[in-house]
Amino acid sequence: MSASTGCGQDAAAARAAGGRGLVRSRSREPGARRGLGGWWPRLSPAAEEGQTLLLGIGLMAVVAALLLTVACVTAVYLDLKRLTSLADSAAAAAARGVGADTYYSGAVSSAGAVPGALTDAAVGMAAAEDVSAQASLVGLEEVAVLQAHASGGDTAVVTLAARSRPPFLPWGVLPSEGFEITATSTARVVVAGP
Repeated sequence: MSASTGCGQDAAAARAAGGRGLVRSRSREPGARRGLGGWWPRLSPAAEEGQTLLLGIGLMAVVAALLLTVACVTAVYLDLKRLTSLADSAAAAAARGVGADTYYSGAVSSAGAVPGALTDAAVGMAAAEDVSAQASLVGLEEVAVLQAHASGGDTAVVTLAARSRPPFLPWGVLPSEGFEITATSTARVVVAGP
């Protein structure tokens, strides 16, 4: 058998010897570069120009999507902080509902509550009044009092819910109504000594 000089002849000789014909030429063409699969011919800069443009467009799209995602998450987080502030205000208003006249009246209710103790009805009413007075100021949609009750007679617990709609999402295209967020806050009545 004679020595072969070309890649095609090497493959034919390997197949004749029982191989699979995957012999590569040891010689490389000028301008070729080594890749994972062997030697590849180098493309001219004009041939690579369109590939670079596509890579740049794809990279810009990924960066823009990442920025919009971070902006939407930040908008929902800030809405949650506004709702938490409103819940704090409603709980504090409910705890302030224990006025001096109810505290010093000395009357014990039929339910056995001590004078000045918070009741579920008083906490609910004070929280609803505070939320209705301030809901338009926080800029949230569908703000509602989910739960307002007295815990132990000295702590007001208020849970609020609202809908957050980040400004960067196409709400006309998306069928979603936004994200529902909730915040719970407590305020305690503390009696200062003389």
